[in-house]
Amino acid sequence: MRLPLFIAYRYLFSKKKINAINIITGIAMLGFGVGAFAMIVVLSTFNGFEELVEGMLNNYDPEIRITAKGRKTFVYTDDLKGKITAVNDVKSISQSLEEKVVIKYDDHQEIAKIRGVDNAIDREKFDSLVVLGDFNLGDSSRYFGVFGGGLSHKLNLFPGSPDLITVFVPRRDVEFSSLNPMASLSTKYLRASGIFLVHEEVDNEVFITSLDFAQDLLSYPNSISSLDIALGTTRNADQVKEDLQATLGEGWSVKTRRELNELIYKIFSSEKWFTFAILVLVLIISSFNIFGSLIMLVLDKKKDIGILKSMGAEEHIIRKLFLVQGSYIAVIGGAAGIFLAMAVVLSQQYFGWLNLENAIVEDYPVKLLFTDLLLTFVTVSVLGYLISLFPAYKASKMAISTIN
Repeated sequence: MRLPLFIAYRYLFSKKKINAINIITGIAMLGFGVGAFAMIVVLSTFNGFEELVEGMLNNYDPEIRITAKGRKTFVYTDDLKGKITAVNDVKSISQSLEEKVVIKYDDHQEIAKIRGVDNAIDREKFDSLVVLGDFNLGDSSRYFGVFGGGLSHKLNLFPGSPDLITVFVPRRDVEFSSLNPMASLSTKYLRASGIFLVHEEVDNEVFITSLDFAQDLLSYPNSISSLDIALGTTRNADQVKEDLQATLGEGWSVKTRRELNELIYKIFSSEKWFTFAILVLVLIISSFNIFGSLIMLVLDKKKDIGILKSMGAEEHIIRKLFLVQGSYIAVIGGAAGIFLAMAVVLSQQYFGWLNLENAIVEDYPVKLLFTDLLLTFVTVSVLGYLISLFPAYKASKMAISTIN
């Protein structure tokens, strides 16, 4: 069993003259090395951006959100509160009210989504999303709002803007009158205290303000659209979700943060694996260098094959020799690329030598995962083995008469 390994090793590393076979073998190793390097770097970059977006979503969306099925709003009663707090690992509950509104500032007018929140929210998390100004929602005497970056850009709005921002929505308790259309609108005013960034969909339409402001504007006294649940550390969100759903019954919808942002996670996953598939295709193209190298090696080593067969070597020994030769080329080249990529990614991860300008983070986000390293190594190894099958088969079928 060791004979094919030894001979393949000698073919690859013994001192020999520089010829076309050596050059093609070197190119094949380089191709696999570059392919493996690119695969690790690109996958790590996807991981970094996914972690960045996930961190921002963690600060914006609750770990679990509860809404009423078939109803836009509901009243948060003591009975409902008792059922939720009785579930193990529920840390805190905050109330939220969301609705589409029209917002006007200066000569700019946009359709937006208001999100009214109470004082039970985790202000530290929201503070981390603010890129300009402060997270200040004001009080009953003076209202403030924190605006998504895209929405503030469309309104030409910034913290400290001198003019009041007008927010209005059709009143639910008054019929529309063409003679006095303004009487059919509920209107309130506030100022911008900060700008936040999460992701494009939220940034382009959402602004956050106090729950009292939203309830008064929307004519929903004491009503909310969702309950946002923060959890402790003893159980995961899926376990708590199951208990909450069982406790509250079928009239309530309970979703985890991942379910709330299912589309975003799917997009990240599909983009990552689509890119991986393209890089695998590049590796497949590079692997044809191994094919050419092995075919030429088989022709060059006809005499050696004849000697081995004359000494009693069976076909499977010859076949294994060239399979190992191809695998050596792929594995050595791929391993070199992987180790170089690890060095580059880890240096960026810990030292941040590559920076981003005008971005929410200073350093280019990357994250090295063991699963990516393993997947890349397995891909390189399998391709090297598969591309060596035909040359190895041809070498094993050479007749001694033909060789001579």
